[in-house]
Amino acid sequence: MIRSMLNLRPKTGGSRALVRFFEERRIPARALAFPGCLGVEVQTLLPHGEEVVVTALWETLESYQAYLDSAGREEDVVRMLPLLADVPDAVGPARLY
Repeated sequence: MIRSMLNLRPKTGGSRALVRFFEERRIPARALAFPGCLGVEVQTLLPHGEEVVVTALWETLESYQAYLDSAGREEDVVRMLPLLADVPDAVGPARLY
């Protein structure tokens, strides 16, 4: 099993909007419906939400890669960008454990 971890930096005061984006686009539900996805969590850094972290548990690296290559992922990223801070590390590199 592997765990993917993605760190996101929302615009100041925008962590709720970013989490809502994930809910409205059904990103966690879509990932969970994907073969090999065992769990997804979207969390904000307390107390003020300066960072949002998205983690998922995958059966294999191949199942994670297949999800990354799936239809709709690129559109999710494009629609998410306006919610992120205008800093170079607004989307941290995805890390795999």
